[in-house]
Amino acid sequence: MRPIIAALAVVTFAVAPRATLAQLARARDPNAAPMPGAGGIPRDARHPYAGLWSGTRTMPMGADDVRFQFSATDGKYTGAMLHPGGGRAPSNNLTQTADGLTWESPNSGGGTWVYHVRLAAQDSMIGTLVLRDPPPNLQPAPTGTLVLTRVAPRQTRRP
Repeated sequence: MRPIIAALAVVTFAVAPRATLAQLARARDPNAAPMPGAGGIPRDARHPYAGLWSGTRTMPMGADDVRFQFSATDGKYTGAMLHPGGGRAPSNNLTQTADGLTWESPNSGGGTWVYHVRLAAQDSMIGTLVLRDPPPNLQPAPTGTLVLTRVAPRQTRRP
């Protein structure tokens, strides 16, 4: 009886990672529109936040995929959230401090989302968001977290 139980345990552990990966692969809708900005922007040591960033925004109402693009001109950052289908929502009042980047984005139902991110590593950022001046039906003000990874530039093949 013991050899049978040991064999079942080995099979279970050998098959489990494949089953887990299969579940992850099915988690995304294959018919969903691709996120815009497929190719990233090369890393710039003088402007560490400049680039294309992709990740997850998690709030009480759920989580969603997000994509942001930041660039720096004359030492000043500009940015936008990129929406599926090509839409862009500019990052207003974008400022860099020793603590990271902060920006605002109007909420379609009222109030303003305030984002704050910092580098967690060279190619990753973490942060928070809070709805400032929320409408009366959103009390207390919703908050959330943000985890972003730099999108690498596309590699071109040489013949």
